[in-house]
Amino acid sequence: MNKLILCEGKTDAILLSYYLGKTAGWKFVKKGPSGLAIQQPNDNESISWYKKDEDYLLICGVGGKDNFGNFFNERIRIPQITTNAFEKIAIITDRDDREVTDICISLAEDMAGFFADIQDREWCENSYRDAFGMEKTVQLLLVIIPKEHMGALENVMLSAISEDLYDKNIVDKTAVFVQQMRTEAGKYISTERLQLKAHLGVTWAVQFPEKVFSMIDEQINSVRWEEYDTLKECFGILNEI
Repeated sequence: MNKLILCEGKTDAILLSYYLGKTAGWKFVKKGPSGLAIQQPNDNESISWYKKDEDYLLICGVGGKDNFGNFFNERIRIPQITTNAFEKIAIITDRDDREVTDICISLAEDMAGFFADIQDREWCENSYRDAFGMEKTVQLLLVIIPKEHMGALENVMLSAISEDLYDKNIVDKTAVFVQQMRTEAGKYISTERLQLKAHLGVTWAVQFPEKVFSMIDEQINSVRWEEYDTLKECFGILNEI
């Protein structure tokens, strides 16, 4: 069985692959199943295959929250229609300042013909027509993060780090620092989203100063994310994929 996870960007894909590797046993492989070809990604996108027993999982960073439709239509739609490539598809997206209903409607419009029934944190069976006009079904899961409030993946990671009281103090102090710096560094921290990214970056720089110049995947892999309740609550449902 082949499964697919679509998330916003490369950082999301790295965190998800680490988490699912630790909690569900998925192992990275260089190639996917024979006979299934997925078009190579652009520079701001990522495609990585994982395997567990005889099942394959493809995790894709689509290049931003507004690119789910383009990525799906350019890289997934044809393999799905011609070979029924994936039995389960999960979409992971930041809530930011959007309403859940608006996100569901937008995704349904972007992926018209495949997904009409989209619910946050519920597996929904959707039907589509394959290349021979036969009706097929695919299971779809939408995971909007954070669950209860506006925000993004960085919020979830900062909340997870804050489960430790010692590290919570660091998170709180770096938040104040970045807020103060925003008035001095508006050239670089011009939006709330960039402030959030800066907050996580400064927190990591304090926690792991020896890795401040390392790649983002090495920084993510330095933290035992699978042990945090925040991540379990947010991504635990993905173990069903």
